Amino acid sequence: MKDNQPTRRIVIALCTLLLCMTGLFAQNDITVRGRVLDTGGRPVIGAAVLMPGTTIGTATDEEGNFMLSVPRGTTLEISSIGYETVTLTATATMNITLREDTQELDETVVVGYGTQKKASLTSAISNIRGEELLATKQHDVVASLQGKVPGLLIRQQSGSPGDFDTDLNLRGYGEPIVVIDGVRRTTQRRSGWWNTVYSNSSSAVLAQLNPDDIESISVLKDASASLYGIGSENGVILVTTKRGSISKPTVRYSTNLGFGYPTARPVEVGIVDYMNLANEMRANSRKPQKYSEELIQRFVNGERGYQDNNYYSMLMKDHSFQQTHNLSIRGGTEKIQYYLSGSFNQDKGILNNPNLGYNRGTFQGNVTAEIIEGLKATYQSSLNYSRRFGLPANTTMNIFYYSLLSDRTLGPTALDDPNHYTRMPSAEDRNVIALLNEEGGYDDTIMDTFTNSMDVRYDAPFLKGLTLNGYFSYEKRTRQSNSLTLAFPLYDYFTNELVGYNKDQNQYSETWNKNSSAYGKFQVNYNTRIGNHNLGAMVAMEATKAWSSNISATRRYGNFYTHDIINQGDAATAANSGSRSDSATAGYLGRINYDYKGKYLVELMARYDGTYVYARGHRWGFFPSYSLGWRVSEEKFFKENLPWFNNLKIRWSDGNTGGQQGSPYEYLLGYNQTANYVFEPGSQLMGYANTSVAQTLISWTDVRMRGFGIDWEIKRGLLGGSVDWFSRKTSGIAATSTDTVPDMYGLSLPRQNLNANQHVGIDLELSHRHHIGKVNYRLTGTLTFSRNRQTHVESEKTAIYTSAQNWYNNHMEGRWSNAVSGMYYEWKGGQFEDWSAINGYPVIYNTGTAQSQMLPGMYKLVDRNGDGVITTMDRFPSWPETNPPLQFGLMVFLNYKNFDMSMMFNGAGLTHKNVSLSGGMGYGFFQTFYESYTDRYRLADGYTDPMDPQSVWIPGTFPAIAEAVGAYDDWSNATYRYAQPYSWVDGTYLRMKSLEIGYSIPKNVLSKVHLQSVRVFFNGTNLLTFCNKFLRPYDPERAQSMYLGVLGTPLLKTYSLGLNITF
Repeated sequence: MKDNQPTRRIVIALCTLLLCMTGLFAQNDITVRGRVLDTGGRPVIGAAVLMPGTTIGTATDEEGNFMLSVPRGTTLEISSIGYETVTLTATATMNITLREDTQELDETVVVGYGTQKKASLTSAISNIRGEELLATKQHDVVASLQGKVPGLLIRQQSGSPGDFDTDLNLRGYGEPIVVIDGVRRTTQRRSGWWNTVYSNSSSAVLAQLNPDDIESISVLKDASASLYGIGSENGVILVTTKRGSISKPTVRYSTNLGFGYPTARPVEVGIVDYMNLANEMRANSRKPQKYSEELIQRFVNGERGYQDNNYYSMLMKDHSFQQTHNLSIRGGTEKIQYYLSGSFNQDKGILNNPNLGYNRGTFQGNVTAEIIEGLKATYQSSLNYSRRFGLPANTTMNIFYYSLLSDRTLGPTALDDPNHYTRMPSAEDRNVIALLNEEGGYDDTIMDTFTNSMDVRYDAPFLKGLTLNGYFSYEKRTRQSNSLTLAFPLYDYFTNELVGYNKDQNQYSETWNKNSSAYGKFQVNYNTRIGNHNLGAMVAMEATKAWSSNISATRRYGNFYTHDIINQGDAATAANSGSRSDSATAGYLGRINYDYKGKYLVELMARYDGTYVYARGHRWGFFPSYSLGWRVSEEKFFKENLPWFNNLKIRWSDGNTGGQQGSPYEYLLGYNQTANYVFEPGSQLMGYANTSVAQTLISWTDVRMRGFGIDWEIKRGLLGGSVDWFSRKTSGIAATSTDTVPDMYGLSLPRQNLNANQHVGIDLELSHRHHIGKVNYRLTGTLTFSRNRQTHVESEKTAIYTSAQNWYNNHMEGRWSNAVSGMYYEWKGGQFEDWSAINGYPVIYNTGTAQSQMLPGMYKLVDRNGDGVITTMDRFPSWPETNPPLQFGLMVFLNYKNFDMSMMFNGAGLTHKNVSLSGGMGYGFFQTFYESYTDRYRLADGYTDPMDPQSVWIPGTFPAIAEAVGAYDDWSNATYRYAQPYSWVDGTYLRMKSLEIGYSIPKNVLSKVHLQSVRVFFNGTNLLTFCNKFLRPYDPERAQSMYLGVLGTPLLKTYSLGLNITF
């Protein structure tokens, strides 16, 4: 046996050395014992005591005590929510005092034409910091705001990349204006019934911003918005982008790669069930079968050419792909600061064509330089370039629509030639797979926005607190759209014979749209303090000039298409159009702020606004407002008796703003050329006739906005919040007087400022922040309830109602919005089990004809007025679908050591959805059947007469299906009239909008590779949705009715991985 003694000696020596080294290191450690108190001498429970850049740390107990073993000379960081963080060198005994963190109250908030401390605000203003926006990432800035701002309703209508079809609505007023770095901005988005209309939108300009460039977003919701003049009656969203800083250059790179899946999609039954249901639907109407048993058996056997073709599913691929990259650099000296950034975004969309998609690139740069002492100039430039390659304007909607009309028994291409597309008579000869593959053409749209601005600020040395500011901005936006539609041949599925062409024509169009605007402002600010009195004043004058032009050209190619060039088309079919317009506005504004000891707050504002739209004498309007505040928590008696109340403020605001209405130059007398003048027998002369009377009486609407609010914070954020009651009354809405004039007058009366409406509601925000051990967390919940009504409708002064039902259906004045937005029948349970139940029911359903079309399973509706007949008078109001009165959101933020997590929920309530089970999709309409609706009343023996009182029926949730009589024939389900309880269903929903989990690599590791921070994260959006089971085939967030619920590109849930690096 070999001697192992040398090896043993080596092992013993190493162990001895290790023990000596351990003892040596132990001698360099110290045990720190300490206590953490607040400025009042009370223990701070759960304060974190950490060694920066490591995971070494502990938390204080109920008495504020802690004990920790660390290397001698170590720096310790002591922190707790609601207190300022302190950093100290570790000693054996430490007594630490934490000061209350007033950062939140001292936080500077961007307001109209300036900034204020949050503590001094007297208006309803919500502020979102850029970090909060990035903490709950979405596909764009608009979606990231969902649920964060009380009263701001955001609803995405389409998942098509590059459309930006998202609705913004503040407190039910309408779309607020967006002001970026002091300048009002809009851009174009696609919307409309078939998503074919381009219109200027505030939401679209927000959606195209790079979120990494945003410093903060403020939302002005009350009279404070009136300083911005035209359009501010709907509120204002202020976006402040990042500027340079006095620091070493900091480079930040972030990337995000993700995949998207539809949030909801209808699941159609299989082809065999589909054919059996179609036959059942006809049998219940006493009609012959649509599909023979022989044909059904072929599909059961899976014979060649007899496979299921689910066209709706075939339109979409398994998932979409999205990627985003951002790079920025920030830094500067005391003399010059800079910020530069660039981003790239790509979204390939969910449609099953790799050529389709959207790309966007952005650049932003600004430089601030001190020219001389007190004089600074900031130059800013930004560029946004995007390209959307998709299907022709209306095809995206059409292919979803026609996919549900397509005959599923026929394949997309001829059986013996995959290059020949099948004719689809049931879908009006539109083969959706051919359209998807660009056989029917394309739409290629390029948009770019280029903005330059110069901001010069002078702090006057001769009067402290006086600042002069001049600002000029120029923006140019262009849109170029090239659209091609093509006719392509269609073939018989089985014989491969040419049988026709699709309905589109060979046509090519080019459209150019250019918009430019120039904005200038001169502003003077003065702030001073005299003893306990703080005074601030601001006056400014501004003007905007805008130009717009549009030109389009179209040619057709006849039966022979050559190339997508205008000149290649037939000159005889050439059509072109163009337009040009200018606009201008101007305004003078001012504000005075006063407070005494920071307790009693007063703000006075006014704006004198002018527009070119109205006739002389009506172009200018004066709109004053004021707000008051009382910080009760700053009173001595309050501090002594309720020291745990850190902040309590009461606010009141009241003011007017003007709404612009009507079209430019309506005050001029219009005319048309006509040839209908006869002065001699047998001859007509060309002449001119007035089109309408000149609208010289229209002017601004008067918008009165009032609000009462309370802000509070208890125990340094343990419970905080705010509540706001708001009211907006709009008078002077243009309408035609009911006065009469002689027929010989020949024209209608001019419109005047006559009608009026009202909005009222409540905003609520609650917050809670604390910790559980080493886990810090923060919760913020928001809720808004708002309603509106028309308080004066001029046309109803002379309206004649022929019956109570006519009045009920058409009278609007004084009725809240839910009373006129929709109606549905009342159902207290119960279905007709068989014919005896139908015939014995004491109430007639509208008419004898309708009664005869009834079938078992239909619902026993309530005769609310007791007249023995179910009519529209028996309906009662539903809550609105497009603008739900109740909106809510919840944000959750947690962090533990180097881990962080954020969640965002939002939803809506008091809303109904018109899914119209059979008047819409999935319950027989257009021969579509969803699995969720198959639990229906049906004959136990499918061969018996459905009208036979002796027939036996198997019960189900939904009524029996039967074809309608009339034009729709087998396209429609006749029983939808009696499915009303499930037509207008409760549209309440709650959605997890985003979930993000991140990990930041410790700084002591990064310092070795010269990096400041590295964070990796997982992000998911639209992950969970809770709603009525009947809405599950659709997406409850989209405002849709009937079959529109499944039209258009669906919204997506996304899963992504990201990386943030700072060095």
